Formats: sequence, C-alpha cells, structure tokens
Amino acid sequence: MISRLRDENGSAIVEFVALAIPLFIPVFIYLNSFASVSGNEAVIRVMAREGVRAYAASDSDYSGRIVSGQVIELIAHHLGLTAGEIETIDVTYECSRMPCLSANSRIRLSISFVDSRSHRTIKASAQENISPWK
Repeated sequence: MISRLRDENGSAIVEFVALAIPLFIPVFIYLNSFASVSGNEAVIRVMAREGVRAYAASDSDYSGRIVSGQVIELIAHHLGLTAGEIETIDVTYECSRMPCLSANSRIRLSISFVDSRSHRTIKASAQENISPWK
C-alpha cells in the first residue's frame, strides 16, 4: 500500500488539471474578446465602404447623406450589430470640395461605434473620388 502512494503514475495528469487549465482561462477570455473586436472591424469596414459608395452614387449631397445613412443602418442590422452598438454609431463626412458631389472631388467617410463586449471604440474610413466629368 505504501509503495502505491509513492508511485508517481498519473501525477502529470493531476499537475496538468491543477496548474495548466487555470492558466488557459485568461487565454480563452482574450481570444473571445479578440474575436469579437476582429469581427466588428470587418463589419465597420464594410459599412464605411458601402456608405461612401452610396453617397457617391446619389444625385445630390442631401440625398447622398440620407441614402448613406440608410445603407449603414441596414448593413449594421444585417451583419449582426446589437441595438446598443447601432446607437453608438458616429458617421463623419469630409469633402475636398463643396458641394461634395462636384467634379474631381473626394468624399471621405469616417465611422465608429463602441463594441458591446470589449467596450472599445472601433473605427474605419473609406473614400470615393468623384469623376471629373460628373
């Protein structure tokens, strides 16, 4: 019986369970947070790109901002942003000339929102150049 207690068979398993598994928990938490932020970065890039395209394809500056906002909101809903994240969306338009849709101008859309899991602000921007013949 005493020889069985001194035998070290199975001790590596006990050490792994007792020591290694608790060390993996922070890694799993970090990877989960990273996956959320990474997925939302892809979503916001799509929102910025398609929002500025909608603006550039519109007939006027006023309708461009309206259509761009609708596109951004539609994409946010379809790509899985939460209602809280959608409420924090902030969109900024910068134009190289006024009005924005004048010939040879450039429209830059910057967009951001707060990720609900990590509470980090995620940002992206995209730009479109308007044809010189518009």
